[in-house]
Amino acid sequence: MSNGKSPWGSGSGGNSGGGGKSPWGGGPRRPQGPRPVADLDNVVKDFKNKFGGRGGGGGRGSHGGRKPPFGIPVLIVLGLLFLMAMSSFFTVDQQEEAVVLRFGRYQRTVGAGLHFKLPNPFESVMKEKTKEIKKFDIGSRIDESEMLTGDENIVEIDFTVLWRINNLENYLFNVKGTDEAVKAVAESAMREVIGKHELDGITTTERLSVTTAVKKLMQDTLDSYQAGVQVIEVQLQKAYVPPAVVEAYRDVVNAAQDKESVINEAQKHANKVIPEAEGTALKIIQEAEAYKGKEVAEAKGEAERFKLVYRQYKAAPRVTRQRMYLETMEKVYEDADKMVLDSKGSGVVPYLSLNELQRKAGAKK
Repeated sequence: MSNGKSPWGSGSGGNSGGGGKSPWGGGPRRPQGPRPVADLDNVVKDFKNKFGGRGGGGGRGSHGGRKPPFGIPVLIVLGLLFLMAMSSFFTVDQQEEAVVLRFGRYQRTVGAGLHFKLPNPFESVMKEKTKEIKKFDIGSRIDESEMLTGDENIVEIDFTVLWRINNLENYLFNVKGTDEAVKAVAESAMREVIGKHELDGITTTERLSVTTAVKKLMQDTLDSYQAGVQVIEVQLQKAYVPPAVVEAYRDVVNAAQDKESVINEAQKHANKVIPEAEGTALKIIQEAEAYKGKEVAEAKGEAERFKLVYRQYKAAPRVTRQRMYLETMEKVYEDADKMVLDSKGSGVVPYLSLNELQRKAGAKK
């Protein structure tokens, strides 16, 4: 102090002097300057004595002139080493995988268990649940669900995509926002596949083929991005006509049914008429073939007969000519009424036709 006295009393001899009194001594105390300053000085001196400092006026410390075994720098170093050791070990759960980055660059991928790495900030760790099946439900909004079919109808589609991470390095570093990319690819693939199918098939018998095609198209697209994602399954939850176009769709369905009915009737008539026409044509062809055979045979017979007559004519021309004349006249008058005239003028001679008598006799019987 400025007066050279101790803050606890007057005199320079400490407790050896009789005049000064301790603050814990009896009797009233006189104020000896500002107490907060004196208390702060004592705290600082005590702190220095404990951690290797020296007391005021060049006096020896509380350890009799020896420095304490540990100082503040040593404690700081030990604390840093402890923190670095704690940051060098990490664990990975059974459902997870982790990638180790050195100064932000990929180094390796590790599985479940306890692992070692260089302390921060040299190496860092990123973890993701690669064994967990993730799920997207698409179609809750109109802009997601409404799609155009191959036959230009509107259909609302609600579907679910199940997927998981199969390559953590690609998942983290190749595509920005991989989860959103998977959802966008799923919606795009569904729209493309729906655009190649007709409405009736989508809502009835072709649901499985639609989901199979969407899954394949999604996987091919994500593989081309090297997104590190495996598509497990695509589930078609709902496929229905929007309420706003139900009436128009019913008209289209009714028209399609009428079309099918007319086609079936026409097919029925065709199935009846075509066999009949084919049978008639076959009959005509067969009759023509028969007529052809008959005419050809008769022509050949007439040709042979002419050759025979011609040979007889060459052998006996007069006789043959007379015979041909008589045969020809016989054919000419075969059905004519016959009369016999007497060349001497006696008139008509009755002609008795034996053939006519035979026909009349048969009629009487």
